[in-house]
Amino acid sequence: MEIKERIIAKAREQFFRYGIKSVTMDDIAKELGISKKTIYQHFEDKDAIVYQLMVGEMAQDKCEWDALDQSSNNVIEKIVKSMEIIKQAFAEINPSAFFDIKKYHPKTWEIFQEHKQNFIKASIRKELLQGIEQGFFRADIKVEILVIMRMEQIEMGFDPQLFPSNKFSVIEVELALLDHYIRGILTPKGLEVYQEFMYKALNDKQLAINY
Repeated sequence: MEIKERIIAKAREQFFRYGIKSVTMDDIAKELGISKKTIYQHFEDKDAIVYQLMVGEMAQDKCEWDALDQSSNNVIEKIVKSMEIIKQAFAEINPSAFFDIKKYHPKTWEIFQEHKQNFIKASIRKELLQGIEQGFFRADIKVEILVIMRMEQIEMGFDPQLFPSNKFSVIEVELALLDHYIRGILTPKGLEVYQEFMYKALNDKQLAINY
């Protein structure tokens, strides 16, 4: 692995574990066993590391969602599978990391907002339209309103003022918000299929634990 990639990988690990604000360039250098000067040869400052890290995360997000789309037979299966991705992703993230970016790294926050308004918005809209076409989502739902609501729900789940970390986990909040969102738009047929997939996912998890 190239030194630049190693720096980003270690920074990601530290940022997600402790939050971005609390991790210094000295911390990253120490964890890597290199000098801070070596880091500055590749990155101007911590802000530059955060920016490159976010660029990589967004690219990975697109790849994962495209793969999920290809491997799912319908929109319900895709949503249930996405819950596992959410669990894995948010298990690593310190809730403060999201708001550290918003408060201290405006350039990175800007590209995240572009990603949100373009890729995430389009993905949610596509899922809603697919769900209606497949008969799983109600035909009378207001698609554009729900797209905005769902995007804001994701961001809201990280807000420590609404969901303090001493009372809620990010995973718990995000999965609950997604579950309530989905149940509100399902047809009877959709609810039946959703419950079947959720039951199967639960059983698969239990089998994995037993083994």
